[in-house]
Amino acid sequence: MADQTAVTQGRVARIVRVGLGVIVGVGFVYLAMRNVRLDEVVTLLAGATLAPLLLAVLAFVADFFLRAVRFWMMLQSTSGRDLPLRLTIGPFIASFGMSDVLPLRVGDAFRILWFSRQFSIPAGTVMGTMLVERILDLVTIAFLGGVALAMLDLKAPPALVWNFQLLLVIALAGGSTLLFAPALLCRLLERFFNRVKFAPVVVVIAALKAASQAVRQISSWRSLVTLTIMSLALWLLESVVFLGAWVSLGGAIDVLMKPFLAFAFSTLGTLVPSLPGHFGPFEFFGLQAFALAGVETGIAAAVVLLAHLILWAPTALFGVGWLMFAASRAPDATRRAQNAD
Repeated sequence: MADQTAVTQGRVARIVRVGLGVIVGVGFVYLAMRNVRLDEVVTLLAGATLAPLLLAVLAFVADFFLRAVRFWMMLQSTSGRDLPLRLTIGPFIASFGMSDVLPLRVGDAFRILWFSRQFSIPAGTVMGTMLVERILDLVTIAFLGGVALAMLDLKAPPALVWNFQLLLVIALAGGSTLLFAPALLCRLLERFFNRVKFAPVVVVIAALKAASQAVRQISSWRSLVTLTIMSLALWLLESVVFLGAWVSLGGAIDVLMKPFLAFAFSTLGTLVPSLPGHFGPFEFFGLQAFALAGVETGIAAAVVLLAHLILWAPTALFGVGWLMFAASRAPDATRRAQNAD
């Protein structure tokens, strides 16, 4: 009876999470697009030039390859295992594609399950590695957003600029604390919520413990610095998607910091739970950043939508294709690699 109750509660919780994601995503889509003239956006998109978009796609491919290499390096450190890189890249990218088309960030659960089963690594180790990966991304993108904000001569009201600065400071400070002192934060939460058994608190504490263990297993500040440099490189590669969309739609090359700022805040917007593929918050925060930089709404919306399509479509298609054609053969390949070791 208790097991059946737990199953029912789990189903209800998933339905509630999906429902909230849909509501939040649709709400952000409305807020982002309510002042956008779609006919103007369509006209701008129809006039896009191809060469900058090809460069954007190539940069995105390089970005994801570097992401896969970074995850492989981290997972080797946290698991203490020599892992085959060629068997890591496919499922790693596919996990992002799954989250792009399915709710509840299914790709994250898939990645934990896949790498745990195929390489006999504890699920907690894979989860901790993924958490450190996400924290590195948060710190890096907040830093790059701060650089862009500092380099732009903004004409917006000071209060609006201050709100953007505050968001970046919170993201950078929170991410740095999670990255460099997760164990301390975990102890503070455990002491503060010592007698609280509220499920989200328990989940957060468990996640912090996993991240703390992963940071310890990475073992050195030098490794963290190397991973941070890799994170800067891959996010700069991903920013080329926004820059390519901007140039393709006629944006001036001498003001590339404007689309770079929109890229940073659109990416931070993906932290908000929403629709699969982060539709809604991605557009809203990107358009707000463009407005802060003084970019007209029509061109801003066209750039954000075109960039989002480039960021979404390749991984979504790869995820579906990998599941259809590669997943069934991957376990045999993994076993052969392990036997060869």
